[in-house]
Amino acid sequence: MADDFKNSACYAAAANAAKAAGQELDDRDLAAAYRAAQAERDSIKASGAGDNVDAKVREAAERLAERTRIAAALQKRHAALNIIARDRLDQTIGAFKAAGLSPRNAILAVMEGSQQGVAGARNSVAAKTLAYEARYVGGMLSEIQKNRPHLVNVLSDKRLSDDTFREMGELREGGNPGVTGNDDARYLAGVFANYAEMSRTELNRLGASIGKLDGWAGAQVHDDLKMMAAGKDSWVEAIAPWLDLKRTFPDAGSANEVRDILRDVYDTLITGIPNKATAKEKGQRVNPANLAKSLGKTRVLHFKDAEAALAYRDAFGYGNSIYGVMAHQRRAAQMAGQMETFGPNPEIMFNSIVDTERRKIRDSATLSDKEKIKQLDALNGEAGALRGAFDVMSGAVSRPGNVNAAKIAGDIRAVQSMAKLGGAVLTAMPTDVVGAAQASMFRGDGFFNGMVKQISGIFKGRPKGEQAEISFLFGEGFDSLIGEVMSRGMASDGAVGKLSRMQEAFFKWNGLNWWTDVGRSVVGRTVAAEMGMRAAVAHAELPANYRHVLGLHGIGEEQWKAIQQVDRREIGGKRYITPDAVRDISDEAIAPLVADRLAGAKTEARKAEILADGKRDLELSLLRFVADETNYAIVETDAASRRISTLGTRPGTFAGESVRFVMQFKGFPIAFSQRILGRSLFGGRGATKWERVMNNTPHLGALMAGLTVAGYMAMTMKDAAKGYWPPRDPLDPKVMTAALTQGGALGIYGDFLFGEANRFGSGALETFSGPFIGTVSDIINVPLKARTAIEKGESPKMAGDLLNLALNNTPFINLAYTRPALDVLFLNSMKDWASPGYINRQRKTRLKDYGQTSPLPATLSEALR
Repeated sequence: MADDFKNSACYAAAANAAKAAGQELDDRDLAAAYRAAQAERDSIKASGAGDNVDAKVREAAERLAERTRIAAALQKRHAALNIIARDRLDQTIGAFKAAGLSPRNAILAVMEGSQQGVAGARNSVAAKTLAYEARYVGGMLSEIQKNRPHLVNVLSDKRLSDDTFREMGELREGGNPGVTGNDDARYLAGVFANYAEMSRTELNRLGASIGKLDGWAGAQVHDDLKMMAAGKDSWVEAIAPWLDLKRTFPDAGSANEVRDILRDVYDTLITGIPNKATAKEKGQRVNPANLAKSLGKTRVLHFKDAEAALAYRDAFGYGNSIYGVMAHQRRAAQMAGQMETFGPNPEIMFNSIVDTERRKIRDSATLSDKEKIKQLDALNGEAGALRGAFDVMSGAVSRPGNVNAAKIAGDIRAVQSMAKLGGAVLTAMPTDVVGAAQASMFRGDGFFNGMVKQISGIFKGRPKGEQAEISFLFGEGFDSLIGEVMSRGMASDGAVGKLSRMQEAFFKWNGLNWWTDVGRSVVGRTVAAEMGMRAAVAHAELPANYRHVLGLHGIGEEQWKAIQQVDRREIGGKRYITPDAVRDISDEAIAPLVADRLAGAKTEARKAEILADGKRDLELSLLRFVADETNYAIVETDAASRRISTLGTRPGTFAGESVRFVMQFKGFPIAFSQRILGRSLFGGRGATKWERVMNNTPHLGALMAGLTVAGYMAMTMKDAAKGYWPPRDPLDPKVMTAALTQGGALGIYGDFLFGEANRFGSGALETFSGPFIGTVSDIINVPLKARTAIEKGESPKMAGDLLNLALNNTPFINLAYTRPALDVLFLNSMKDWASPGYINRQRKTRLKDYGQTSPLPATLSEALR
């Protein structure tokens, strides 16, 4: 075909046209254009549209040429963004290494942050992702709270969700906003569309090429269980009439071709494996995915209208439109955090950075051969900590290798959580208060001052009005709200929906959702008010600890000068620095932060763009600071602890699920250890690691004392919930040792260091290997223990063992306030029946070990005497 083309009149015409346009194209480019035109011609003829074929081919060629021009411009932009990102990364990693971090730890710090007290150590991809999430999701909820507060608590309503979906579909040229007659839905559609547009334009600023989302109403969430129940052919026949075939399949020439493509889509959705063989499978070189380009390309299923999309969701999906928008915004935040640091192609940049550092180690004249080998082994971008951190950052660690296996294993762990964590809030309450106090002390505001502020805020309950608005602005206080929106959107007749609702109900009823949301919102507002109070003084006059913490987050003197000029928001006598106020800061205040870029700007439009970037960067700095400091107070699993607890493995694989079973319930201890203990040891002021350790001794002492008190409070609350009184003797060394092991991360270590049974009711095996493996072990041990008893001539106690096994693995019955009631009503009677004398033995042991008795009756019959 190439020779025919070269000898044809088309070749000369194409070459001459290219020259006239100022382009020199080689034979390969001209032949490619010819083949594309021929393929388009054949496609048009195959579709039966034989009229004006030449005109249609010209139109298609013009569209292709426009896409090619855009792609060329995007490639140039990516090159520029990569140069900027690389220069910034080199400077950051160089500064970390100069401060004493190894090359491996310096790269880890870029992705997930470091506990070392080094300037910029908390300005990580993980912190940036939290900042973008607060901007994209928190800002959205704050606006709703401000303008229509009654909607915040009804976002899970199905009618509101469906009407909002319909209204979003009308936000396009020729659309009909208000079509539902539901003014609240129309308002929500406008808010969601505005924030979706914000995330789109900001991703494009970072290098993506995402088209305007006119009429977009959120992504569909496919339920593979429903799809498999229907079968491939039934799914294809059902979905085809709902789709806009022209937009979805512009490359399909016939109805049969559409069906074939949909069959491939079905296979991809069910298995997670692309329908075409990958380059890796073919033995070809695999290039790292370009994240920016991937945002603009994939097969998109375009539905005819909102009604068609809703019909598909009811038949083969789950979730609701409101949750879909929030999930989309959270995903956008994750991508923005990566691209801001690593450029439009994070994986290539990551690999390049690792290779550069390896080359520096190899060529080092100061390192011994032994040290070179040690550092090179640690600096591996293909496996180990660095690869695990990258996979956590990119989200690869959450992508199932096998969807069904991941769901089954996840369901088992969910049941274990609902069986074991009934009293988790009793441990969280004192530990989180101590965490908030410790974070306050680290910022220079005092341990007891921080404790009083936290307790005072919690007693006020969930924030309302402007307090809620501020909390949402900082991305805090709405996790359980989003969880409820998601669970309510699940199909109630499916396994996914039932378990999701059960989990949401469980953590709502055990109080952990309320406690966490309220606690985080209090900390977020406290940090914002603290900044508002301190903004009255110059950077040099700030308390040394506070100035140090600002530096950890990359906020220096120039940024502080700009923050000082932000209008404070006064509520209840407190003056807050808030993100929306940063957006309204004057151009004169922000100009010094972008002075070097302004100097090179040639137009007013470019200057305005640079100033807008400066305001956005300052707002994100504030959001990063508050989000990360909140995570130091109310500890949750973060990027580093996810890397450690998953070992970089994926769910739905043998290795991934084995690790997740073993590491269940260990995420919090790991996060607490590396965040709270790590910061208390290494996060203070000082030029070297050991100088920082010495300077931080008071923080470590306060933390240990606080955790001991927190552990004693947790023990006392648990005893009281079970009806045991008075409190254990605080002067007894054994009690104080137990108290220390109940607070924070030491709680799980104390399970096997100082006691036979852990907080969840089982022994050291379960603590090490995870609750599920411990449960399997218990099941196996029941008949083995019975056999051993028979061999010894004793009466087996299978009834008691089976009863304990059931009680320790049944969801909901171990809630802190239901278990004592169930004990009195029938459980203690059952235990006494299964193991005669059980009640009296328990009473004697409690009195002997702790000097405690229970004013409650042990059984219902006792209560009725």
